[in-house]
Amino acid sequence: MLAFTAATTLTVTALGNPAQASEASDTAQVTYKGHTFSVPATWDVIDLAEDPDTCVRYDRHAVYLGKPAADAQQSCPADVLGRTEALVLEPDKGSAAAQVSENGTSHTYWATADGIAVTASYGENRDEIKKILASAGLPADEATPAATPAAMAAAQPSIQAVPADATSYQGEGFDRCAAPPTATMNAWKAASTYGAIGFYIGGVNAGCKDQASAEWVQTQYANGWRFIPIYVGPQAEAGSGSCTGDCVAITDPVPEGAASARDAVAQAQNYGLPAGSVLYYNMEHYNSGREKVLAFLQSWTTTIHELGYRSGAYGSASSLATDLVAANASGYTQPDVINFARWDEVPTTEDRAIPADMWANHQRVKQYDGPTEDDPNEETYGGITLDLDNDLLDVGEGSTQPPVQKDTTLTYSGPATVSNGSPAALSATLAEKDGGAPVADREVTLALGPTDALQTCAANTDAQGKATCTIDKVAQPLTGSATVPLKATFAGDEAYKASEATAELKLQYVTGRAYGLSAQIPVLALPIGIAPTPDTGVVRAADAKTVAPPCAAPINVLVLSADTLCAKVETKTGPSGSTATATVEDARIGLPGLPVVALSGVTATSTSSCTATTGSTDLSLTVAGTPVEIGDVPNYAIDLGPAAKLVLNEQIRTATGLTVNAAHLTAAGGVDVVIASSATDAYNCA
Repeated sequence: MLAFTAATTLTVTALGNPAQASEASDTAQVTYKGHTFSVPATWDVIDLAEDPDTCVRYDRHAVYLGKPAADAQQSCPADVLGRTEALVLEPDKGSAAAQVSENGTSHTYWATADGIAVTASYGENRDEIKKILASAGLPADEATPAATPAAMAAAQPSIQAVPADATSYQGEGFDRCAAPPTATMNAWKAASTYGAIGFYIGGVNAGCKDQASAEWVQTQYANGWRFIPIYVGPQAEAGSGSCTGDCVAITDPVPEGAASARDAVAQAQNYGLPAGSVLYYNMEHYNSGREKVLAFLQSWTTTIHELGYRSGAYGSASSLATDLVAANASGYTQPDVINFARWDEVPTTEDRAIPADMWANHQRVKQYDGPTEDDPNEETYGGITLDLDNDLLDVGEGSTQPPVQKDTTLTYSGPATVSNGSPAALSATLAEKDGGAPVADREVTLALGPTDALQTCAANTDAQGKATCTIDKVAQPLTGSATVPLKATFAGDEAYKASEATAELKLQYVTGRAYGLSAQIPVLALPIGIAPTPDTGVVRAADAKTVAPPCAAPINVLVLSADTLCAKVETKTGPSGSTATATVEDARIGLPGLPVVALSGVTATSTSSCTATTGSTDLSLTVAGTPVEIGDVPNYAIDLGPAAKLVLNEQIRTATGLTVNAAHLTAAGGVDVVIASSATDAYNCA
């Protein structure tokens, strides 16, 4: 073990490759195979090349470097439980591009990068592990859901399953935290009376990094061993049984029981344990939480059966076994095999807490002894000593129904509109087709947009069957219909059939138009008609753009003049918005029989988004040479004489936007002059 001291730099050798650790204030830098991780300086750094028998444990803050030798006998206590933040750095072929997956059920990240494989566990502080992984360039924020570390491999060879009797045995067995290496297993098979071995296949509270693998299982089976696969998920209490207060506790029994069952089956398959195998849930002794435990284990058993496996439950005779027996009268769904602990050193599967007619058909295991503070419970065979828990098994092959896939329905339940440049929290709800029961803890993928602009995200369903994930920044093309296709997909698994849902979401978009001047003066001998000048035209957009035609040349006709006329429309995203601006430096209107109107510094602005619409006008005005102050008052009207009117800061609101005319003069005979006009609208806002 390497212990940090102030201002210390340490270099260790792991499998012939330097790993450097240095301390600076509260953070230590651990470098392994060219990858540097920033970890708390209080953590231990353990080089397994120097200490191959060191127990790799997830219940302590530590960084483990390398792999123990194949024949290393890791000195783990028989039953280490609980999980906190820890890191295991191992050599691996890896890949140049870093990849990260996460098993949220077992609180574990797996990552690969150039020459390295990382296993990272977390308890309550997931963010700390994410930060540590990110410090080495491993994108934990982009982790894909995964059930097993094998899912990280680019090409995983098929795993050969052992025969169906792999978890059936009558006779002596033992279990311990870390699976012994093959050399130990061979020595004990030859010299001891043991024929079954318990090993941990996963779970959020499994405290040891197991040395077992599919190859190990195949080898031990071929050598005559049978198995007690143990899964340690959430417990009744943080301090249950062998937990030291660090165990993750049950909070939502039914979905957590189902999620644990699915994870256990995934791990069992990774070890090559076939359908029909008994998978044992380890529920440590508890003093409270009976109802939670019973609901959790019933959900565990139901889901295990759906996936074609058999349910086992391990626990104290005085808590779990007693509570299961008491629940039997209510039609409770019992586990197929009971594995009860009573350390009375009596090797029998009969017990006063369990009626003879329950679990009566080769459905029992008793753990009758184990290590204590006063007695390490060690045994030696073939010159190799192990501490262990002693088991007596009476487990037959039994039978289970093959997994039956249930039909599902998937319904889009997210927002009806999206906006480019903004996040979109998409969601879909997964339910059983028959009865509508929610389907929890299944991955749903949501795909937004056409093929050439596809954006996807994925999430697991919650207890209500709802999966919600976020597209960080929507980027979709604006079509004629202003809609975006969406497809939600559930790929299906052993228990549920695939399903999908489609929807057409509305894409928020905006329009804008601005022009400097327009005029219709038909009452003179030579009528005047000036089209909007300069004119942006109607700008329709769901992206960010600016449309600004060249400013117009001065206009000077008999009764109308204007100078420096400009127009511009700007659109933005995140969320969508449009601003139209029209400016005229000077303008003069002198119609016969009406006072002369002169304007300068004219600006008309209109802004629209889905959240607000505003408009304003800025100008200086004289009428018949007399200055007129209008202030910031919309639709300010001045009577110029019979049938003639001048409206300043004219604001015309619609359901979607606003048109602002800085000055609008109308008079008898069809006279209509607009100086500086801007208009904006926002669509698909709801």
